[in-house]
Amino acid sequence: MKKIIILAILIVVTGIYLYQKQESAVINIDVPIAQEYQAFTTSTPDIEKEIEIIEEVLQRASSSAKASKDRQDDEIVLIDAINLDVPFTSQAPTANWGQPWQDACEEASVLMVDYYYQGTALPGLVETESLLKDMTDWQIENWGDHHNLTMEELAEFVEITFGYQTELIIDLTPDKVKEYLQTGLPVIVPADGHKLNNPYFSNDGPDYHMLVIKGYSEDHFITNDPGTSWGAEFVYTSENLFYSIAEWNQKESQATGPKIGLVLNNN
Repeated sequence: MKKIIILAILIVVTGIYLYQKQESAVINIDVPIAQEYQAFTTSTPDIEKEIEIIEEVLQRASSSAKASKDRQDDEIVLIDAINLDVPFTSQAPTANWGQPWQDACEEASVLMVDYYYQGTALPGLVETESLLKDMTDWQIENWGDHHNLTMEELAEFVEITFGYQTELIIDLTPDKVKEYLQTGLPVIVPADGHKLNNPYFSNDGPDYHMLVIKGYSEDHFITNDPGTSWGAEFVYTSENLFYSIAEWNQKESQATGPKIGLVLNNN
């Protein structure tokens, strides 16, 4: 009986420890109010809102230490924070983590950005799951396999099946991502899932992963990470995210490639 009691205590203590460890790893910040894509495409904004935006930009520019006299005229002045209203889905909407959804992070990332541009919510879980399967089925039928896609392959897939023009961002940096975000464009990035600080990942995270960067605040990036059901507006530090970002190296079969991003242009 004594051994059973000791074992029960150890189980409880271990459970509490693991729970606290998981919770402490989740970063909580004041996430900015999400902005719809239409807010960046409206040609005749409300006058009062326009004045408010101008005043805010001027205030930030005057107080920012980054603003210097040698700043070039065409350089973009980065605002302090932004958050795009990208709808979220995990890559396994109904929690079926079998194939093809186990490896559908690329497709889920594209689908989230597509619905952001449409300005509509994603459909129900079952329908979203079906859409993801349709995307992987297309690859199997046309390319012979559903595999870890390089960013170039993903761009080709998006152009063929969704009709978007795409842009690959080479030598990706935090400032480059911020420039796209503040013009209303989310950035899809590849990553070594083992390096991402995400306590919700199982088995130390995936060998190769993909997620959507949808915002930032100071030295944190706001993402929609399809790798878990808790990935909506999941926050990573800039340091950890860019430490993890890496293209898929097909020869080595691991994420050891360069830092790169993908933007879908809705023009």
